[in-house]
Amino acid sequence: MDRFPAWVEVSLDAMKWNIDRIREHIPGNVRILLVVKADAYGHGAVRIARFAAECDVHMLGVATLDEGKELREAGITLPILILSPVLTEELDHVLENGLAVTASTFDFAVEASRAAGRCGRPCALHVEVDTGMGRAGLGQEEAIETIQKMKRLEGIELEGIFTHFPASDSDADFTRDQIASFTGIVDTLQEAGIAFTYIHCANSAAILNFPSSHFNMIRPGLLVYGHAPSVVLRDRIEVLPIMSFKTKLVLVRNMPTGASISYGRTYITPEPVKMGIVPVGYGHGMSHRLSNEGRMLFRGERVPIIGRVTMDMTMIDLSEFPDAQVGEEVVIFGRQGEGEITADHIAQWDGTLNYEVLCRISKRVVRVYIKSGKVDSLKTLLGVHEV
Repeated sequence: MDRFPAWVEVSLDAMKWNIDRIREHIPGNVRILLVVKADAYGHGAVRIARFAAECDVHMLGVATLDEGKELREAGITLPILILSPVLTEELDHVLENGLAVTASTFDFAVEASRAAGRCGRPCALHVEVDTGMGRAGLGQEEAIETIQKMKRLEGIELEGIFTHFPASDSDADFTRDQIASFTGIVDTLQEAGIAFTYIHCANSAAILNFPSSHFNMIRPGLLVYGHAPSVVLRDRIEVLPIMSFKTKLVLVRNMPTGASISYGRTYITPEPVKMGIVPVGYGHGMSHRLSNEGRMLFRGERVPIIGRVTMDMTMIDLSEFPDAQVGEEVVIFGRQGEGEITADHIAQWDGTLNYEVLCRISKRVVRVYIKSGKVDSLKTLLGVHEV
């Protein structure tokens, strides 16, 4: 992109491909709740949500009230569930924006009932049951009695029930026990006359590993964005990374032997080095831990990061390319020629998760959306713009 020093390209065609591959793993009547929290894992929630509607995604999942409001103010009409607990002070705004919320306590349901009375509209609740995540949710021993009490509250619509898996990619026995516990609670409630429109618990790993967890809605996130939630699942489904992170050389310098590079003088050139500078640093989402450890792609080859990553610039060793020129493309992750660096590679160098690599790309990095091989729209600090 000639207009920007740093940008990510998001392939909507690859996103559609991934959703189609996911649908091959689920029955036709199972709906999809696409998780678009954290700005759609860094991909840009508004444009991703709009395209999700084109792909017949049924519901969107966010983590906060403001994430839901952002989508509503952008004209997104799909059902939206706030997956994390919200403050009771936020409930009026939840109802004003037509959002569903997660309930983990009876006291919260009482406050939701009061908010419904104030606003003159029902409050849609998805009750979370903690079957082993050890985070939010009703305890299993109290779930049935508490949900029956919630059912009697005025203004409450018990729209959904769900649980969450901490180890669906690594502990099959534990996950099976979770599914069995959750199924037992749902069945008992149904026998008591409490039926939910949405029953969901399958995250990306469970979609592939545990068909019994699909119920009538699944909650993919990472798979839709083209990444397996663990190394062992890479061969289970053919998804394509939808994001590439790119920049350009803004300066090329010949550094002599013994020159110190960047803050802290953590890299001293052992011989003359042709150094390239790219206008991307931890202010853009590059991890400081990639200092002297990470790699980038230049002309399809991996080149090392030298010195500390700074807020706005990172230095790379281009000594193998004596004719390197200002303005040439550098790929932080993605494909370039025959070379590729993935979010998994960066996560390995960084000692983190591919989730974090994607989510931490800051808003100062322009998102360029590609559809049918052409630039479809842009997301800058000023919003989403059609092209």
